[in-house]
Amino acid sequence: MKKIRLLLILLLSTCFIHQSLAQNYSVSGKATDKTGLPMVGVSVLVKGTNAGTTTNVQGNYTINVPQGTATLVFSYIGMISQEIVVTKSGVVDVVLDDNTDVLNEIVVVGYGSQRRSSVTGSISTVNTKELLQSPVGDLSNALAGRTPGVITKQPAGEPGSDAAQIYIRGNSTFGNATMEPLFVIDGIVRSFRDFSQMDPNEIESVNILKDASSAAIFGVKGANGVVLVTSKRGKSGKLSANYSFNYGFSEVTRLPKNLGSYEYGSLYNEAKINDNPDASPEFTLDRLEGFRSGSNPDLYPNTDWMDLVLGGNAPRLQHNVSLNGGTEKVKYFTSLGYLNEDGLYKSLNYNRYNVRSNLDIQATPTTRVSIDLSGRLEKRTTPPSGSIFEHTMRNPPIFPARFSDGRLASPGVYPNPLALVSEESGYNRTSGNYLLSNFQVVQDIPWVKGLSLKGVLAFDRSFTYNKTWNQWVPLYVRNDDGTFALTTPSKSALSKNFGEAKGTELQAHINYENRFGKHGISALALVIQKENENSGITGSRNAYESSALQILNFGPALNEVLQDNEDRTGLRSAAVRVNYDFDNKYLFQASLRRDESENFAPDRRVGYFPAFSAGWLISSEDFMKSVNAIEYLKVKASYGQLGSDRIASRFGYYNRYNLVANNYPFGTDLANGLTPGAIANPNVTWETSTKTDLGFETRLYKGMIGIDFSYFNEKRKDILTTRSLSVPLSFGASLPSENIGIVENKGFELVLSHTNRISDNWSYSLSGNVTVAKNKIIEAAEAVNVPPGKKITGRANNGYFGYKAIGIFRDLEDYNNSPKTTAFLNSTGPGDIKYEDISGADGVPDGKIDDFDITYLGGGALPEVLYGISGGVNFKGLEVNFLVQGATKVQQLLTQNSAWAFHNGGRVTEEWLDRWTPDNPDAALPRLSLNTNGNNYLTSSFWVENASYIRLKNVEIAYTLKSGFLSKISSSGVRFFATGQNLLTFTDILNVDPENSNAMGWYYPQQKTFTMGLNVQF
Repeated sequence: MKKIRLLLILLLSTCFIHQSLAQNYSVSGKATDKTGLPMVGVSVLVKGTNAGTTTNVQGNYTINVPQGTATLVFSYIGMISQEIVVTKSGVVDVVLDDNTDVLNEIVVVGYGSQRRSSVTGSISTVNTKELLQSPVGDLSNALAGRTPGVITKQPAGEPGSDAAQIYIRGNSTFGNATMEPLFVIDGIVRSFRDFSQMDPNEIESVNILKDASSAAIFGVKGANGVVLVTSKRGKSGKLSANYSFNYGFSEVTRLPKNLGSYEYGSLYNEAKINDNPDASPEFTLDRLEGFRSGSNPDLYPNTDWMDLVLGGNAPRLQHNVSLNGGTEKVKYFTSLGYLNEDGLYKSLNYNRYNVRSNLDIQATPTTRVSIDLSGRLEKRTTPPSGSIFEHTMRNPPIFPARFSDGRLASPGVYPNPLALVSEESGYNRTSGNYLLSNFQVVQDIPWVKGLSLKGVLAFDRSFTYNKTWNQWVPLYVRNDDGTFALTTPSKSALSKNFGEAKGTELQAHINYENRFGKHGISALALVIQKENENSGITGSRNAYESSALQILNFGPALNEVLQDNEDRTGLRSAAVRVNYDFDNKYLFQASLRRDESENFAPDRRVGYFPAFSAGWLISSEDFMKSVNAIEYLKVKASYGQLGSDRIASRFGYYNRYNLVANNYPFGTDLANGLTPGAIANPNVTWETSTKTDLGFETRLYKGMIGIDFSYFNEKRKDILTTRSLSVPLSFGASLPSENIGIVENKGFELVLSHTNRISDNWSYSLSGNVTVAKNKIIEAAEAVNVPPGKKITGRANNGYFGYKAIGIFRDLEDYNNSPKTTAFLNSTGPGDIKYEDISGADGVPDGKIDDFDITYLGGGALPEVLYGISGGVNFKGLEVNFLVQGATKVQQLLTQNSAWAFHNGGRVTEEWLDRWTPDNPDAALPRLSLNTNGNNYLTSSFWVENASYIRLKNVEIAYTLKSGFLSKISSSGVRFFATGQNLLTFTDILNVDPENSNAMGWYYPQQKTFTMGLNVQF
């Protein structure tokens, strides 16, 4: 009986086991990339269930699938997800490709996302791979040339202060308003520096919103375009780790070619005689010979100041480690980055720590929670002096920097730049601690398909601290007897500044997305409340007797300065957006945003900003199925209005008063007082931008050729400016800002791309983009009697005005027969610059050069045309990528030390060897003079130079190593790379970088960077 019972139990158990096994079957296979290499960490999920696994280091996987038909979903960061239907046990291999598919790529838009094929606005994307190819400390410099519509200028290259100026589709405002775009990180508006100091390793993509349709959801903040940053998020599957490291050095891209002491002294004598033929030469023949021979550097120095201060190289290094993984319930991405950049002198350094943690929790089947925390610590040390580049650019070679025994020299009335950059001179230390948080809850409404609610709380906190200590550095002069004397010491000075800021943003969203047959609809409604608070305090004292205690209390209170400030801003907004498509072919979007900005009077605060767009996916039509050459074709158009409340002067609707310190006597005491400020304007409001966009996108021959084209037109009105151009100087009051300016900005963008896979091992890509943006001032409230040449109306915004140079007076006859500048009749002659006689007081040429001859000289320092050419070749694990970037239709006005010889007794550059003399009447430059306030140095086209350039912006050579040994240590591969940034620059402009924005050339030069590194994945 016992045996029978055991037999029955065994039989029943076998049946249950058989039934259980019959309910599941096993699927296995291998995941590889497009080059055939195995991929570790690929997520493999059974769609609609919690069953899942990930591939191992050989790319293999095995998964149990419930009985019946099922769909396996293969996904990996940066790759196109694939869904494969299975019905029985077997082997399923999959090849994952880069996420470049136009139809399926998901694009992040304002407060949401869309498929690329459904986007009707103008949006450009820069992905993380492109960002990582540029070894830059400031993220803004990684955008140059990579995407259409983004115009950048990098004015300087100083570590920690080398940000690029970003203009989206050019400049369409003037006065004191800004064209800085709005920066949005994971749905929260943040500052430019919050964006620029991000670690590129933590970024998934950067999307540029350029037209009204894509940016209007940001209302009064969106007129200048939007830079939308999406950080990386966790993927379900096994933990994957990534470590990257790079090390390199930077050096100046180009330095001016300054003349040495012998040439300097010879030309100085010539200039002195030109100014006064009876004068004696400044430099004797013996002294000139001493400069030429270099026999005694103490007596006859030949100092290359720029090479001494800026001629070396500076190391830089960067580390990043990130973790990614999770389950269907909890997913995480964490990143820790470190950047350290030294300057070209020891007293300059910048280092930064970045940390990020993005956590996604599926709290219930219908509730998702996201917790994003990011922070950064910045420390920057610079010399205390702010005039380093002025004196480095200006100092002539005839003064020593150091004597032969190592003492620092005092070069006459000039500061010694080596002393200014010396660590003995003190320090300027700035530190910043920044914490950014973003908490989101999304609740699906189960009984209404596609409906969800979303709540967002973002809280930011930052603290900044600055301490500047400036002390005397011993300098020496050499006496005639060969002894040295110490210069008079100066006393030290100290200043401290502390600032803090906090920002709070609340958002509430209602989202709906569903399809009804061929009809697809999605809608968004949201409300936003945002507040920012800032405060700071500054204190300083000088004339310290000792450097033993570098604190404020230790200094004398005689010249004490104590200041503090507080500020608070607020914004309340509501917006709706509706998207509709029919059969995924006919696309429509409409949005409306309502803003209230505290910058304006209560009855002027509310604004409404609508936008509309439409698209037609022609390639989905039945009649296109026979057109094999066209894989994808979409036309689109948009129209809408946006605003800008980012004006220089807030609260212009109030009467203002300025504090005047110690100006009113009461008995023996002086009291502070007030004076009237600018006249109040209660009607002041935001700028309004009306934008129109037309374009098309197409992919031909199975995606091998791509063409994207957009035409844009923007008319910005209500620009805040004053009527200073229409009232006399004797008006007697400070004018208020008024909404009176109008600017039109229009142009086009074009992208041509080609990709090709020759074989499983060979592939290449090539892409070019060009942006043309030209603006014109329509209205600027100018007086009717402004001479035509001086009118800014009808001209480019921020254009140059001055005299039109038409050559150099070749000889006395030419001088006598030409109009001359009335202000310098007694000091001009042959060899001076000749100007065009454009008009007199009655509008016709009058035979003399005066203010009526000032005219428009050019569009200014912002390029009208910017372009980029990028490409790459892949062979097995070897990659070569490059980026060429350039600009044209751009000028720079150069003055003083960047162009003129002997300005303030300063240096002379090499091109002045071709100056006018009686024996060289056709020279490129005028005669030499020690007076740089005369005829030759008026603002004129002679000193407006073509700043067009072509730059080899980036080159990357990389090799990915994958081997059995690496798989044993759980590594999917090691990528070795070498990169170069700003390697070559081709330009006609002399002495300065073509992106420089300082007319005098007083700036830390742009840097050429060489880097090597590796990336390891586990």
